[in-house]
Amino acid sequence: MYNYLNNYKGRIDLVKLYGDNSLLLYALQLRYDIEDIISVASEALTDGSDDKKCDLIYIDRDAGFAVIAQAYMKRNPTDSDLAKASKASDLNTAASWIFTRDINDIPERIKDLVSELQDAIKEGDINTIYFWYVHNMNEKNNPEVQEELNTLQIAAQKLMNDFVGDTSVKIVALEVGNNTIERWYNNSSKRITIENSIKVDGNGKAFEVSGEKWKSCVTAVKGSWIRNLYLTYKDDLFSGNPRSYLGAGKRKNKINLGIMETVQEQPENFWAYNNGLTALVNDYEIEDDMIKKVYGITIINGAQSTGAIGAVEELNDDFLVPIRFIVCNEPKIIEEIINNNNKQNEILPSDLRSNDKQQVRLRKEFEKFPELYYSGGRRDSTRVRNKEVFDPYLVAQTLLAFHGDCVTAYNSKKIIWDDDKEYTNIFSDQLTAEHIIFVYSLGRAIDEYKINLNNKKEQRTEIENEELAFLSKRGSKMLLIAAVSTCMESLLGKKILDSWKLAFKNNTNFEKLVENWSTVLNVLLPFHSTLEPAIVDGLKSKESTQNATKQLRAMLTSFSMMYAKQLKPFVDIINTDM
Repeated sequence: MYNYLNNYKGRIDLVKLYGDNSLLLYALQLRYDIEDIISVASEALTDGSDDKKCDLIYIDRDAGFAVIAQAYMKRNPTDSDLAKASKASDLNTAASWIFTRDINDIPERIKDLVSELQDAIKEGDINTIYFWYVHNMNEKNNPEVQEELNTLQIAAQKLMNDFVGDTSVKIVALEVGNNTIERWYNNSSKRITIENSIKVDGNGKAFEVSGEKWKSCVTAVKGSWIRNLYLTYKDDLFSGNPRSYLGAGKRKNKINLGIMETVQEQPENFWAYNNGLTALVNDYEIEDDMIKKVYGITIINGAQSTGAIGAVEELNDDFLVPIRFIVCNEPKIIEEIINNNNKQNEILPSDLRSNDKQQVRLRKEFEKFPELYYSGGRRDSTRVRNKEVFDPYLVAQTLLAFHGDCVTAYNSKKIIWDDDKEYTNIFSDQLTAEHIIFVYSLGRAIDEYKINLNNKKEQRTEIENEELAFLSKRGSKMLLIAAVSTCMESLLGKKILDSWKLAFKNNTNFEKLVENWSTVLNVLLPFHSTLEPAIVDGLKSKESTQNATKQLRAMLTSFSMMYAKQLKPFVDIINTDM
């Protein structure tokens, strides 16, 4: 019995909404610690009759990777069932469509996502593309699956090299069955997941330092030992680290490229150039003032150095890497060790704002709503799965879109946290938890509206097909949020003196709040053609966006009497103290 299964089956939000794709989304959330998987699913899921074997295309420009996935769920699988090898082979079709076909030949269902992925690759924002075959069976049962994935990786890498014109983007084909999902699940709850006894190949004295609840030794290990460690354990080596190895590319992660160049061209200077690594271990052995063995390991600081050393094809000369091994059995102290070891790195812009007075205040305000959770940019060690989690980046995006700039909200989500002006415009004294709930629930309502349309499949009307096509375009969600905001006075039938005070009267039932927005979407979405010009090639022009939303407002105002009765239930639940 796999430990993750009970946790997965308890995810009613995923199982109910996404059926056979729920395990794929569960795995994606585990692997990349995604806070709002429903929002991601709304944009990334492509599964349908003309998806060209792509059930999902997930793009993370900021982290420099993309995931292209094919999923298969067997009903009531047994321990001996075989995963279909043909499903793994299908990913070859996906690779061919994405990397070799003219964008105008791509089916509408996946056209926008393929276009976005191609743009991200060409602009140097993607270093690695993962092809996942996700299923709910034992990975060891059918070796043909791995053979198919090996073939895919070679073929897709060649297509990628031809597409880019160089070898800067790496292709990785991965079988994501019960074994891998179980490992990711364990990684999410355990800091040290590699518990093997590992011999240390070093070349320096071990200097020990200890505290009341920890001990450590500082020493030097060979670069070849670090490389072999990474090649053996890959990302499991970073189970206790806030981030894994991010790769090295032409634009992204140039520091990692520099580390690789040092390893290859100046290995004798590596010790002087590099700050070294910190590893958390269960224990270590010292003999003759030399560290000989560690029991269990996770590298909590130095993931980029470790990955860069491991990414070098071969070492011309060995070299020394400074490292310290820490032993601690106190969970709270462990978390502080990890947090403090990573403070010097700009992991995410939100990390640097997490102790800002506004974030502290908002976290406190959210305590009024026990079913909701807002981290305020703080990375907590425990996953919150029994609450509605508000992704801080998506909070900032939806707020910015609602308050006038959906173009920046869609295209530059990190800038909102990184740029002082953008940040203070959104996270000001006037922002309340209630207003965040108001706007965030609108974003979720758009996601669910799209999901419901998608699930209707052949039962969709022609108008619903057009609405789904609109909602599948890049930037449509942020554009629609901006449109709702622009039309809010027409929707409520009254003057709004301060849009930052818009909120629901009762915020205790988030699902109900999301459902309430459906009335508004049912009114606005039939006019989606008015918004189409703003997203012809993605959401890029602020002027086009303003023109489109104002035109929609004019149309809605002219029909306001017609919709007044339909909108009254929504109007009645809005706080009128504005």
